Amino acid sequence: MDYLKIANSGWMWFAVAIPMCVLVWQVVVLLRRSIIDGKRMGIKHETFKSAVVASAAASVGPSVSILAGMVSLMVMMGAPIAWLRLSYIGAVMFEMTSADVGAQAVGVAFEQSQMTAEAFANGVWAMVLGSIGWIIVSGLFTHKIDGLRTKLAGGNQKALPIITAAATLGCYCSLTFNKMYPITVENKNIAATIGGALTILILTMLNKKRKAKWVNNWSATIAMVVGVAFACIF
Repeated sequence: MDYLKIANSGWMWFAVAIPMCVLVWQVVVLLRRSIIDGKRMGIKHETFKSAVVASAAASVGPSVSILAGMVSLMVMMGAPIAWLRLSYIGAVMFEMTSADVGAQAVGVAFEQSQMTAEAFANGVWAMVLGSIGWIIVSGLFTHKIDGLRTKLAGGNQKALPIITAAATLGCYCSLTFNKMYPITVENKNIAATIGGALTILILTMLNKKRKAKWVNNWSATIAMVVGVAFACIF
């Protein structure tokens, strides 16, 4: 049987619909809890509205890239698995690499013409088991992170925001610079990084002068689009 018939079958849609319903439920519960606690803390309606608009605007860029990645994953692994994995993890390169490793483990090249049902199943297992560590670690240790951050600050409250900012910058730098090597003319990631960085710099300077709310809401999305344009042009 063609593996794509299995991958796109009704049973697969039913199977992935269950965790997707859990995901939607989590979003609703967290949003409701945030609004209730926010009102209890005296946060105004305008602040809620501003936060929702800013979050929605900032999600446009990443959502477009995930959608593009979903198309490529659908071709190889079917629509249900692509929908599930990119809704939960959102890293198409990780998913494609995991599926490739899973297929190769049973001696099959990760190509549609050579994929089998066994290779497909193995690829799905590799996707799931390869990322389950993130879920376990975050579930067990997230609540301890704040205590660790306080210990690192040595009781100095002024050092806490500095440590948080440094950790955030470290994460972004790690995600950025490891894509820029090797430094060659063919590496379009370098052009994309420079284009995005220049865009953020210009928009930040503009925001300091104009105090325009739309800059905060749309700067990340605009930088992503400009970065892609730089990669295509240069």
